[in-house]
Amino acid sequence: MDENDLLKRLKEDDVEALHLLFNQYFGSLNRYLYLLFKNEAMAENIAQDIFVYIWEQRHKLEIHSSLEAYLYTAGRYRALNQLRNEKLHKHVLQKISQSDTDAFDLNNKIEMAELEKLIEEAVSSLPERCQKIFRMSRYDELSYKAIAGLLGISVNTVENQMSIALKKLRKVLKPFYLQMLFSL
Repeated sequence: MDENDLLKRLKEDDVEALHLLFNQYFGSLNRYLYLLFKNEAMAENIAQDIFVYIWEQRHKLEIHSSLEAYLYTAGRYRALNQLRNEKLHKHVLQKISQSDTDAFDLNNKIEMAELEKLIEEAVSSLPERCQKIFRMSRYDELSYKAIAGLLGISVNTVENQMSIALKKLRKVLKPFYLQMLFSL
């Protein structure tokens, strides 16, 4: 059947004309799209979409080249658009994922700063001598023996003061243990 007659019948809502068009061109359009993009599912979906579009736009459809050239050009443009949209979609998902990671990092930094402040307040609440020994041990990373030598006290006294400091800190920080475990 002549292409012009086929298009005329389509515009007159002749479903049989669509079937003839589909049977004549679907296979070659599908193969053409597959050869271009090496994606069988995409080729088939786009080829089907083009025939649906032709039916939906049959009253407005103006084809100035051959029907086959129109179908191949439409298929190529649709496939390129789909690939571009998929690339854009991946890029947006990547940006969202990155912003989620950034927000998570920022949230962790805020929580860590709050935790450090809480620990510092707890250490500051210790008696002066106990506080000094704790800071030398934990912040300056000195051994009990070195602390004892610097302060002129026994290692046993350093151990006792550290035990007192750790008990008080555990008591103050106990409500935050779970939060600390999950933020690490």
